[in-house]
Amino acid sequence: MKVLKKTALIIAITSSLSACNSDTEKSIDSESTKTVSDSSTMTQGANKLSENNTDNVWRFAVIPDTQGRDDDDYKQTITHSYDGITLSIDIGYDVNNDNIFDGEGWKIDVSDPYNAIFVNEDGEPLVDGEPPVEIASRERFDTPYDFKHLPALLVDPIVSKIKAEGVSIVLAVGDMTDVRTENEYIEWMVKVANPLTEAGMTVLPVRGNHEIVDGYDWLSWFTTEVDTTDSRSVNNMDNGIDAYTDADSKEYDQGYNLYQKYPGTLLTSGLESGEIVGYEEIEDLMYYTVQNNTLFIAVDFYASDLVSVSYEGTWLLIYDWLKNVLETKGSTVDHIVMFGHEALSTKKRPSVYNYDEYFDYISSLSTGEENEDQTEPGILGLDTGQLGYLQLQDESSPGLMDNVLNLLSEYKVNYIAGHDHQYSRSLIHPDNSNPSVGFTQIVAGNASWKAYNNRYGINDKYETGLSQDNFAQVGDYEGSNSQYTKDLTKYEKSNKISFVIVEVNGRQITFKNYYAPVNFSEADMNMGTYWDENQNAWVQYDIDSTGTTFESIIPIEWSLGDSASYTNDALQRVVSPYESYWTTTKTPDEEGYIGTEAAILDGFNLTYNSVEVLTTDTQDKKQVGIDANYQDDLGTGKGEYTSFADAYNIPRQEQAMDELLSLSWFTDDDIRSVSDILYINGNLNQDGSYKNTNGFVQTTSPSELYFDKDAVETDNPTNVVRDGIVTDEDEADAMTIAITAPKSVELSTLTIGRYNQALGIWETFLDEECFTATSYSDDFSVMFKSGAGSVPSDVKSDCGTYLWGYNYNNHSVWGFTHKDGLFALITKVDNEE
Repeated sequence: MKVLKKTALIIAITSSLSACNSDTEKSIDSESTKTVSDSSTMTQGANKLSENNTDNVWRFAVIPDTQGRDDDDYKQTITHSYDGITLSIDIGYDVNNDNIFDGEGWKIDVSDPYNAIFVNEDGEPLVDGEPPVEIASRERFDTPYDFKHLPALLVDPIVSKIKAEGVSIVLAVGDMTDVRTENEYIEWMVKVANPLTEAGMTVLPVRGNHEIVDGYDWLSWFTTEVDTTDSRSVNNMDNGIDAYTDADSKEYDQGYNLYQKYPGTLLTSGLESGEIVGYEEIEDLMYYTVQNNTLFIAVDFYASDLVSVSYEGTWLLIYDWLKNVLETKGSTVDHIVMFGHEALSTKKRPSVYNYDEYFDYISSLSTGEENEDQTEPGILGLDTGQLGYLQLQDESSPGLMDNVLNLLSEYKVNYIAGHDHQYSRSLIHPDNSNPSVGFTQIVAGNASWKAYNNRYGINDKYETGLSQDNFAQVGDYEGSNSQYTKDLTKYEKSNKISFVIVEVNGRQITFKNYYAPVNFSEADMNMGTYWDENQNAWVQYDIDSTGTTFESIIPIEWSLGDSASYTNDALQRVVSPYESYWTTTKTPDEEGYIGTEAAILDGFNLTYNSVEVLTTDTQDKKQVGIDANYQDDLGTGKGEYTSFADAYNIPRQEQAMDELLSLSWFTDDDIRSVSDILYINGNLNQDGSYKNTNGFVQTTSPSELYFDKDAVETDNPTNVVRDGIVTDEDEADAMTIAITAPKSVELSTLTIGRYNQALGIWETFLDEECFTATSYSDDFSVMFKSGAGSVPSDVKSDCGTYLWGYNYNNHSVWGFTHKDGLFALITKVDNEE
């Protein structure tokens, strides 16, 4: 068997990858002659496969919303009498897992959570009449009952997973607290920031809206008075920190001092050394840093009022700064990651509100008719996607929206957000009529008790939807702690935890969404349930029929959800349902490549995901005003959006996801591969599942059937399980790829190989019994023959869309694949299985 070594060659690459004898000729109309250097000399452009270049691989993670809640789903009360006094104490969450709950100011042993007892200084049970041990407020580690708490049962497993994955940098995209109390910040530092920094990671935070003000009543919620009885007051703990700079700025306060004291300290060293460069006056809120040849830009959407009491709007404030950072740093790095709390395009909130008072105010400025009684609406009170804010601010600065979106598109920014308590991946476009121009948006998941459904879906003017995962638990709580009833409260509960890890290898960037099912509530924390990192499991308590407390171990089940991978110079195109995958590509014109060309000759996007969304009300109005409330206000007590939709007569509709087909090029030193390496990503990112607004996979899917060329409804022939999970066993749409071979190599010695990343070897996947001595023809198309039409007479009848062969006119090998992956021409090996 002839083996080709990749030594210096003069290769004339014939440009055409046309399909001989096909109904439609497809070709690349150019020719190139390329000198190829020895493969041992690799350049930045031709980086090797990740597995052969592990020193170049690093990871960063994204911590989504960790917003806490009251721990009042269940109240366990114990009493103790002494000196004629009877203490009645509600037991809450043992924050630091030391088996002592001291949040109410008394030392209480909760090692047996079903039989909590008062104890003395030595930890022994108090005898009748013995005074309890009082713990001064300033010495408390656990925090008062009925205060907001970090959802440790959801957050701790994510922190453990991040540590196990060898992450270097962690982005915290806001809502670290619920009502920005000091105890919430302390818990976040103890449970999230400190374990990560102690493991050697850099944590880069941004504020969320709950670090600014809670959403109960955006303006009247504030008070400058310390009020420990009001859980909604910003100063509901006597912490000695004045959250206000002066009395006149109450309306515009941002809780900045508390934030600086805790998450802000994570940036202190970098700001002092110059590794982190901040926006003037708000350096620890808006900043950038270059790490591992990646530019990170942190955006605070609430900083405008800090810089000026006269509200301008975040995008008006930062556009020039952002443009300068991208122009000076963007071309010097491999990747650009911008992160902030709020998504540009949101799925649970409207993209824009038609706030009459806002436009009246803008109009009064332009006409000069403003008066003393007219107040500027400011940023408080609005709750819309950042595309909505951009549109509002564009009214006072025409062209701003186009400028921002074009800037982010030009530099191929990857924008990562939180806020929506869900996961999604999409492309944002300055102009949706040209979807090839745009940038990636990822909403990073959820580490909070609450979740939201898919109310508004994809923004049809600015967005291409690629992946959507909501995880709202509806109906009665289904926790396993059967001794107590835990009802759902106002918000829908999350039935998953979900977050993102991003892997970077030179030009290549890979986004991975990890998730795990959860079935806990705040009451489980009160009853002692905790995360055990050593066991990689939750530990839960219950009592048996004799009243004896026992432990149950609940192992976590992590799964890889949506993923996408491509290089910063990849050829990309959006492929809509039923659209052809056809495209052509060739290696970058850089030293280190042989000069391989490739094409996808055939294949259609038949296996697409889709989601259910709510549309309009009976008056044909978008969901706005009071109807835009994404909480349950109908008194059901279970957050059932079915009731909401039915009450307002809001119909539902299916919204299909598009696919982002990415073609990237790599090289390797493997003696068996004789071409450059084509990486295909985007065909198997979806499995054809259909999810309702809460994220539950439906029993039927719109992609199960399609209409062939004769308008006959036909079963989709792809081998996938439409369960919302993509596995290695799934086979997505049939796709015909063709790869050119060096002229000096006999085609008969070659086949198409697929790289096994787990084993680090090339493997054949084309069946020799499906080899045809025929050039590719459109007659083989799955759209025409539904995978089982007539096949060439020289192959077995069941080959269908598993055919392969040679195109001699352009010296290429073609073959069907049903998977993504790394493909190259490889030499055949005798008797290979």
